[in-house]
Amino acid sequence: MTAPAPEAELSPDEARAIAIAAALPAGGTPTVTAALAHLHIVQLDGISALARAHQLTLTARVPESTITTVDDSLNNSSLPIAFDYPAHALSLVPITDWPLWAFRRRATRRHPQYPDRHARSAFLDRIARDGPLPMRNLRQNAEPGTGWDWSPTKMAVEFLLWSGELASTRRAGGQRLFDLAERCIPGRHFTDQESDDVCLTRLLGHAGKALGVATVDDLADYLRIPTPVTARLLPATRLVPVRVPGWATAWADPDALTRTLRPYREPVFLGPFDNLIWYRPRTLRLFGFTQIFEAYKPAARRRHGYYVCPLLADGRLIGRADLARRDDNLTVLQVGLEPHAGQDAAHHFVHACRTLAAATGRSHIELTGGATDPATVVALRNALDTVPSERGRSPLASEREATPRRTRRS
Repeated sequence: MTAPAPEAELSPDEARAIAIAAALPAGGTPTVTAALAHLHIVQLDGISALARAHQLTLTARVPESTITTVDDSLNNSSLPIAFDYPAHALSLVPITDWPLWAFRRRATRRHPQYPDRHARSAFLDRIARDGPLPMRNLRQNAEPGTGWDWSPTKMAVEFLLWSGELASTRRAGGQRLFDLAERCIPGRHFTDQESDDVCLTRLLGHAGKALGVATVDDLADYLRIPTPVTARLLPATRLVPVRVPGWATAWADPDALTRTLRPYREPVFLGPFDNLIWYRPRTLRLFGFTQIFEAYKPAARRRHGYYVCPLLADGRLIGRADLARRDDNLTVLQVGLEPHAGQDAAHHFVHACRTLAAATGRSHIELTGGATDPATVVALRNALDTVPSERGRSPLASEREATPRRTRRS
């Protein structure tokens, strides 16, 4: 099907403003449930040097939330609000979207590694009898517990999660609990009736709303579906084609084109798995910023650090920092500011640090001496000392002031 003619032309600045407003509404979203309903997919990751990936994504959008309140909302609600699913990598997906992933559940059952009937029955019968179980309780004694190489049990359980026979809607001690899907997915959502095209068309509409304006490739990446399928189905969505100089064919949420954009929100660090910066080509196209995740590289090969978060301020990505939680400190291990960061960069950096420290439950900010060049270290330290903390003292814990203590486990 041929795409209709573009309905509007957006400048690159307008496209960037629309994308930011779509991903991070200026007023935030009131609850974790509302944030999930807006994004539809929140990526999960196990690294906890700073916080879990989903905690950073959601605290950046829900004002006054913390990593603790986020997980309380996910795990302690009377009815589940999300389920784990390989949507964009392994992700949190709102429970109301269960029917729309039927296309991937059906595809999983056709996969050559889908467990045979005997293996499926063994796991499903065990969980039906014993209730929701973490992976460690399902493994055989001789199987490895972690690592890149999946054990036979992990392979089978993950495929049963992908096929929709098992589901994970809660965690205990940070571990996913696997239960029978029919037992933990509310009945009004527990259906595979929609056709593949209906599922994908509705999901593309959701992705377009979350992205604001996007190319075909951007939308395909959001759902991890083939680009040709995306291009075929887009004319059936409510999205409208637009022209952006320097972009390939782009599509926009019609509401985003008519909405009055509010001034840019306060500075914020984006987790490395944040929806706004998932897709490197889009991040480069929007911001002229190369997003790199180096946690899995050897330390000597890292340019920016282990767990690096880009800094969004005044509608631009103006820098990045390698961040960690250490005792009661939010520790800044390395800082890199972009050439266009501007004279307010240090104050933007400090504002974002304080917001992140509150979200992660840290009382102080520690800037290591080798975090960046000496002039920038001085500027950041001066900015940190400008406004006292709530306790009436500077929130800065310097390297000399920090008292060695045993690091609390994340």
